[in-house]
Amino acid sequence: MNLTRGWTRAMWRSLTAVALVTGFGAPLVSVAGIAAQESLPGTAAAAPENAVLFHVADLDRDSAQWQQSEELLTRVGVPDALDLWEAAILAEGEASGDFSQADLDALLGGEMAVVVLPAAVELIATMTMEGLDSDTSFRAEDATPTAAGDAPFGVVGILLPGDFDAAWEYVEGQVADLAASRDVAVAESTYGEAEVLMVPAGAETDQSGMDAEIAMDEWMGGHAMDGSGGFVTAAADGFILVGGTEADVMGSLDVIAGTAGSLADSAAARAVAAELPADALSFTYIDGGGILGALDPEAIAMLQSLLMEVPVEALNSQAGIAISADAPGFRFDTVTILNDAVDLAAITVANDPTVAAAAERAPAGTFLFQAGRIPESSFQGLPFALAQAVNGDDISGGEQATMMFPTEEEMAAEIATAAATLEFNPETDLFDLLGDEFIAFSSFPSIGFEDFGVDAVAAITTTDPDALAETARKTAAWIDRAESSVDIATRSAGEETVYVVTDSEMEGAPGVEFGVVGDQAVIGIGGGVDQLVTTPADALAADSQFQTVMGLLPAEYYQIGYVDIGQAIDPLLMVIGAMGMMDGAEDPDAAVATPVTASGDPGNIRALGAIAYQQDNVMGASAILYIADGG
Repeated sequence: MNLTRGWTRAMWRSLTAVALVTGFGAPLVSVAGIAAQESLPGTAAAAPENAVLFHVADLDRDSAQWQQSEELLTRVGVPDALDLWEAAILAEGEASGDFSQADLDALLGGEMAVVVLPAAVELIATMTMEGLDSDTSFRAEDATPTAAGDAPFGVVGILLPGDFDAAWEYVEGQVADLAASRDVAVAESTYGEAEVLMVPAGAETDQSGMDAEIAMDEWMGGHAMDGSGGFVTAAADGFILVGGTEADVMGSLDVIAGTAGSLADSAAARAVAAELPADALSFTYIDGGGILGALDPEAIAMLQSLLMEVPVEALNSQAGIAISADAPGFRFDTVTILNDAVDLAAITVANDPTVAAAAERAPAGTFLFQAGRIPESSFQGLPFALAQAVNGDDISGGEQATMMFPTEEEMAAEIATAAATLEFNPETDLFDLLGDEFIAFSSFPSIGFEDFGVDAVAAITTTDPDALAETARKTAAWIDRAESSVDIATRSAGEETVYVVTDSEMEGAPGVEFGVVGDQAVIGIGGGVDQLVTTPADALAADSQFQTVMGLLPAEYYQIGYVDIGQAIDPLLMVIGAMGMMDGAEDPDAAVATPVTASGDPGNIRALGAIAYQQDNVMGASAILYIADGG
């Protein structure tokens, strides 16, 4: 059996579970200074109502969001970052002679959106299924690929420029240049009140020399994705549209004309936007139901196989993502409104106020910390993936280029083979014994010339400590049999025994410890396990910065995460400073160079905090990159 298909299957199951459970959601509770969206961005008025993905970016440099972004960038010592970006664009435009300050001002000042429609999902699914060699009948024998040519790609770009007339004049010039480079004529037409320009497809692009790259060129060229396809643009009612085919652009023109439904009027999209910050640098809406509706039965069957016990109907949900600038730092908020018509017990987790207490178990000075609860479906596919690794299957896939998905019988056979080697069953004697509450934390690594040091630990509850302890013993025995350079020792951690794995070929590296301590399975490096079982004199929970950062996030959650970024940035700045002084000693003129402004410093980037929450049929996450105001 090919290991690629097993890892692919396990990976997608895990990623799907994580995406569904960690939720990518925004806070449902009030957070100071954050207001919910009351409507969708202006470009949504030109997006078809059946859009499965809508992504919009704010291009107004004078907006409150960009002004706040500039303030945050000033704090980190790069107040002119946006101006430098603009200067670089203009310098390139000046060199080519086709882009000026007036062009940039015209194009900016509003919004830019990308819309993905069901046709794009169908095309991507078809291309995926073309490369799928399945022994579980996911694909019908008579399935045929989607034709290219005039068929819509299902992707449309929408620009709401600051100066419509000047922006359209610039676009007209670019279209003329493209047509000239292809030695074709621009086709001009009207569609209602809209002006439409079309550049026919050109010759196929040259193929590269490598066999793998030639195969990719042929694959993309077969779907008109190699840069040789047609180009269509249109101007209507203050919007500029671009697409690969007339059908793509005409759909949005119908929306603008009022003869087709608009995403701006979608109740589902508006409900998602209402859970996210009103002001954002970017906003993304994803209609899971629309994506599912665009897939054929074979693709649906493949998805259900990946999800295993989780019903595929769970993907019939709506999600949103917003990135915004706030006074304390940059925020990342996401929300998923779940399909509550199906049983989602396997992927949802209730908020738990006891999760916050986990920070009392981590010592002050912890660099990375995460704790909380995980859903029932978290370990789906992992017994099979572990079994393949134990059995030594070829993870490269050999000459086979297609993805494969095994049957349940094949998975069971793989696990049984591994069980004979391990002397325990990876499914029943390991993953089935793990609980739903975890904690993990780590110190910042110290790296010397001859050694590496870090104190790190991860632990998860178990439903049967005695049985799992026996599995740990057998795991240690298997490692001892399989690796000749590895030494296995034991030591006491509290009242329990843990196994210590060291490798003679990795001199200076700390040993890896694992076992069962109390009601938790643990794995650690350095002094991590001892820190877990010992009540710290000074805990992370009492750290003032930790309290400040977590206070900027919703107070109800089932998972919490924190990274003390300052511990990484501070030594880096010291090294950069030392190197600068060394350079200055050799070159007196170099000493006058100042890498940051007096009003800001990269060291003001202090921490990243995040939570995941669940409330009714809405789940999600909220995170903030904390940038201190001076010092």
